[in-house]
Amino acid sequence: IQNANNLINLRNYYVANVAHNIPDIKVNGDLEERLPGNMNICFRGVDGGVLIDELDKRRICASSGSACSAGFLNPSHVLLAIGVNERLARGSLRVTFGKDNEIEDVKFLVRSLIEIIETLRKA
Repeated sequence: IQNANNLINLRNYYVANVAHNIPDIKVNGDLEERLPGNMNICFRGVDGGVLIDELDKRRICASSGSACSAGFLNPSHVLLAIGVNERLARGSLRVTFGKDNEIEDVKFLVRSLIEIIETLRKA
């Protein structure tokens, strides 16, 4: 239970800070009824593949689709099924936190996303 609560705190910190600092996003799924360390957010006007590449340069591991579609260029079929349009779904980012993550990891991720998305949206 302690690990689950820690994951929930990390996830909630992540989504709150992304929502506060990055405009034009869509948080996918219910904020309460979900796995404790998992969050999927779409960033309007951003290509998920490019976003993943930029995060990888900073040694941040994430995915642009659902776990079952990782490695494919198609948007997540799950996002499409819940009504996210294809263009927005192509800008999705799935992040999963684990037992070894700490708040500093999440802060670094949020700072990185702010910088990367601002740059990508200007391009």
